[in-house]
Amino acid sequence: MNRVLLIDAYNMIHRSRFGWMKGPDSITFNFFRALKSEIARHEATKVYIVSEGHPIHRMIESDGQYKANREKLADEGFHRQKREIFELCKYLPVTIIRHPDFECDDVIGTLAEEYAAADDKVIICSSDSDFIQSLVYENVSLWNPVKKKFIDRWPVDYLTWKGLKGDATDNVPGIKGVGEKTAFKLASDLNLLEEFLDKKPGRRETYNSAKRQITLSKVDRKCQRLEEKSYKFMEKCLFDEFKNREFKSIIGNAWQKWKNTMEKIDNETNR
Repeated sequence: MNRVLLIDAYNMIHRSRFGWMKGPDSITFNFFRALKSEIARHEATKVYIVSEGHPIHRMIESDGQYKANREKLADEGFHRQKREIFELCKYLPVTIIRHPDFECDDVIGTLAEEYAAADDKVIICSSDSDFIQSLVYENVSLWNPVKKKFIDRWPVDYLTWKGLKGDATDNVPGIKGVGEKTAFKLASDLNLLEEFLDKKPGRRETYNSAKRQITLSKVDRKCQRLEEKSYKFMEKCLFDEFKNREFKSIIGNAWQKWKNTMEKIDNETNR
């Protein structure tokens, strides 16, 4: 049985903006320190670094308003490090995957379903709660690296609950006046839900639109537009890059643990 770790790359990169913040490569340092910790913590035998695409279907559904509330970072240092992080990941025994027309969430959801069907153990690493949808599979877990714990399955249908209240983070409007408690109540009683949706014009349309935007989409793994490539551990290249950036706490006494962790994945992959 494989232990497949699915890394929400942008989620980890943005979290790496906080913490140790000395020098021009602090985000890169924080990212790789976190990545190694998660690989070791979950004893992964296969690792995916999942990047973002442009979710065309959600933009059409929302008339271009999906995530329109998010401010783009103007910090060139951040964008430089983001690019370099993906380049440095090519020296690790990981698979980098991206679909230009789908979000990271969709790709991760598809991978989770695929490996779960093969009876492999899947761990999703992200603080994004929308991955709770993937917990319908018994052998899929969601690890929240901020809370440092696994997230429990939702007590009601997650999509129903979130479709009712919406998602302010992604600029997905829910039904006016419906908060978390009301959404829980309605999602717990389908008859009450139907009555509520029919009570006022437009409620059902808003609810259905929100659900379509929140639901993870299936990605065609055989699609030619899917960008997927696996790499091997290139110890010297990675060591030299870290040395050039003066990541002393990684390339010092901790390097042997780094090496052991990465070589273990290489060995498992080629077994």
